[in-house]
Amino acid sequence: MINPHFCYALGFAFSLVIYNLNWSQAYPHLTLPLTVFLLISIGVHVFFGIQWMKKHKEKFSSANTREPFRPVTITILLFTLWAINFIHEGGIPLVNIIFNIPFDYKVFGTPSLHVFLVTFTSFFGVYLLDFYLLSREKKWLWLYLINFIPAILLFSRAMILFNLSTAFFLYLLHSDTVRYQIFLWAIPITIIVFYLFGVLGTIRVSFESKTQYNPNSFLETGDATESFRSSAVPKEFFWPYIYISSPVANLQTNINSYPVKPITITRVLEFMNNEWLVESLSKRINQLVGVQRELEHTIRQQFNVSTVYSRSYSYLGWFGIFATATMVLMLPILYMKVIPKNYIALATAMLCTTYLFLVYDNTIRLMALGFQLVFPILFPFVERKFNNSTATA
Repeated sequence: MINPHFCYALGFAFSLVIYNLNWSQAYPHLTLPLTVFLLISIGVHVFFGIQWMKKHKEKFSSANTREPFRPVTITILLFTLWAINFIHEGGIPLVNIIFNIPFDYKVFGTPSLHVFLVTFTSFFGVYLLDFYLLSREKKWLWLYLINFIPAILLFSRAMILFNLSTAFFLYLLHSDTVRYQIFLWAIPITIIVFYLFGVLGTIRVSFESKTQYNPNSFLETGDATESFRSSAVPKEFFWPYIYISSPVANLQTNINSYPVKPITITRVLEFMNNEWLVESLSKRINQLVGVQRELEHTIRQQFNVSTVYSRSYSYLGWFGIFATATMVLMLPILYMKVIPKNYIALATAMLCTTYLFLVYDNTIRLMALGFQLVFPILFPFVERKFNNSTATA
């Protein structure tokens, strides 16, 4: 059975394999302590994943017989808010790129509204897909696809990739038997997705630099090796190579060079606030107490993601890494205790995506993913309160 522990192990194991392709000269040599830690953490999560399989044997096919909560009304409301967001920003990213209209995607969107829309639209779309997989009623599939449109309009590779990942995990969770053909198909599909990821990245870079499409342009940024440059591998694959493996390179770089300060109670509290809480809360707490999140060293300024562990090291050294590893290990156990039965499959799929991308960044604290985990807790409460008030009236 698919679970977050297996996804953690898959993400880090795959990253280590890709790392050893040695396509970039910017990457440091992985030291023995980091290699041993990552291999042990992968092994521990595999063990916990096996225990998860033994404990969570319930079938999801009969766990949910209700109708989705106001699907059309919420969809209309979300698209109205997206329209307000696009109007406020003066355009739609996909349209801007097609017609070569300048915009800065890094600061796009009204801060609070944009964060809510990205996270809730992603949650609600998969929520509708859950109903389709349970009932096979195509109207829910169509509504899911409609709610996927904002990710395309945003031209957000991350949002598209995260949502597709959650949808895939949800499909696997609803499958009575996971046939090996699925994984055989997953290989060519993954290769195609990686290639398209590189194509979209090249398009975005070409748009920002106002140049023609050139897949070789990113090779300089990532300091590609001569052997890769002269190989027959399509240069678009350098994009996923960097995105998959550079976080581990950044983690090693940070361990090699970051000046860790002595451990104090204040440092521990700052560490817990900035590495364990979701981004919106930690930023507000930082503003109240007048501090900023600890920095990190990376191989290049452009490559600023470094796994879930890098900034934990910046705060507390190896103690911070071990503390975060413990938190990551225990979070799924605690999280599932507060999830209603009807939302178990959905919450598990979202947790799987969050854990798959822990090798990329601290997706537990990132608003785009970590905050989505709140909705399977809050949405059932809102659903019950509204239904109860309606019944009473």
